[in-house]
Amino acid sequence: MTIHLSKRLERIASFVEPGARLADIGTDHAYIPIALAQAEMIAFAVASDIGAGPCAIARANVANAGVQDRIVVRQADGLEGLRPEDGIDTVIIAGMGGQLMGDILTAGAAHLDGTETLILEPNRDDYTVRAWLAAHEFGILDEALLEDEGHVYPIIVAGQTKPEVPYTEADLILGPVLRQKRSPLFLAQLDRLIATSQRVLAGMRQANSVSAEKVAAEADRLAILQEVRDAR
Repeated sequence: MTIHLSKRLERIASFVEPGARLADIGTDHAYIPIALAQAEMIAFAVASDIGAGPCAIARANVANAGVQDRIVVRQADGLEGLRPEDGIDTVIIAGMGGQLMGDILTAGAAHLDGTETLILEPNRDDYTVRAWLAAHEFGILDEALLEDEGHVYPIIVAGQTKPEVPYTEADLILGPVLRQKRSPLFLAQLDRLIATSQRVLAGMRQANSVSAEKVAAEADRLAILQEVRDAR
């Protein structure tokens, strides 16, 4: 069985360095580890998922692909399935909300030694992911935006650095690397965010029940977005 990755999964996999020892957390069907093993791109992988069903599917896929010698499937919550002898140097967490990603990383911190590269693809709340990384001294090394089936996905690649990463609020909202690249997709997404913020702010100002603090916070966010858009 040969795995053909979707556009989204292929882009995530493209950030894995050759020879990596990979952990794919929330692996579901283990598609990324299998594809990378078949392409001789990884030395070893742990494909982990909290659900028994997804793990059963992943094990069957690994067996059908003939890559059992390089991929082990473990049912575990977050990073709990990782062991020191795995020698993991790259961790993928994809296809979930940013708040859950932060919770997984916080709960599983003891299973990381600080040298790992994190490849994170939140399907919402990417601000929360960047804020977690900044608070835990993970520098954002690279970022990409991918549009797939009408949804825009940010992919964030991070590694632990010291001292604490000095990100601005604009960096946390939009991504420091994405801001530098200013790709056409980034600019289109920025315009969408501005339009959404304008609608939210107008609704807040018409409502009597919204606090002045919330209105001010949304106004500040809109000003940041507009400043980034107008920068050259």
